Amino acid sequence: MPGGARAKVDRAVGRRERLLADLPRTDAVRLVNGEADGLGGITVDLLGPALLVERHRRGADAEAVVDALATRFGDRVPVFLKERWSRDRAALSGRQVRGEPCPTEIVARELGLAFSVSLCDGEHVGLFLDSRPARRRVREMAGGRRVLSLFSYRGGFGASAAAGGARSTTNVDNKRSALEIARRNYELNGLPSDTRSFLRDDAVRFAARAAKGRGRYDLVVLDPPPRFRRPGKGMFRIREGYPGLAARCLPLVAPGGHLLAGICAAGVTVAEHRDMMIEAIRAACVGAVVEDEVGPGEDFPAAQDRPAARYVLVRRGYS
Repeated sequence: MPGGARAKVDRAVGRRERLLADLPRTDAVRLVNGEADGLGGITVDLLGPALLVERHRRGADAEAVVDALATRFGDRVPVFLKERWSRDRAALSGRQVRGEPCPTEIVARELGLAFSVSLCDGEHVGLFLDSRPARRRVREMAGGRRVLSLFSYRGGFGASAAAGGARSTTNVDNKRSALEIARRNYELNGLPSDTRSFLRDDAVRFAARAAKGRGRYDLVVLDPPPRFRRPGKGMFRIREGYPGLAARCLPLVAPGGHLLAGICAAGVTVAEHRDMMIEAIRAACVGAVVEDEVGPGEDFPAAQDRPAARYVLVRRGYS
């Protein structure tokens, strides 16, 4: 098995040669994506100076993968392990298992932008690598636009928009800690912000309230987690609630503007996501069309055991 893991890791890294050629401009890359790379239940991410191995199901041979990474990259490279299947907070948050001592709070780069990454702080590290193509699209579209990011988390979309020359960026999330790191990400890149850039609020409630006002945005990014608990409203689940949520966001888009609506949920196909957006357009009673789709990067080959973020770009008409 160890020999098999080495061969699979080598092949997987080899498939990412084009992306890895962009180092150090981009040093946040998925190196192993579960069963798509022959290592079901395991993912490996390059994050700045470190490698992060995540075991998504009990019994997956993460130790063999750690050994293979040490062989491929050298014993000095820091390797961290998260037990994503576990309910134990410490195991879920992760620990360093190989290499030279490394801070758990590091900076990784994506297309030249710096982002704060937490290697051992809960389930997620703070930068969803499968959304890189969508962040790139936002950066390309943002020039001179008013940009709103709902469920902004640590401000990846907002920072990308600001780097692309947005007229203004507004990040809305209900977690103070996430917004604090979003602010830090702006500061790391010398990006402009003001009192409207980081708003702590329930994103659904914000969208409903903003739709009643006159303020509109040229680009709205909707990127909710697969499920989340709303204050006093119970659990929100994507399959049941997504079309209605997207319909709430469409009135926030200025005529001629765009809504970039993301989803990352097991079992929801590309076609189903597109159908959800068509349903949302009808429910919102606004003139709009599905213009494009943005999938994950080439470092995320399709894998049944690992859902990846996908986005639908909707353009609102002028009538």
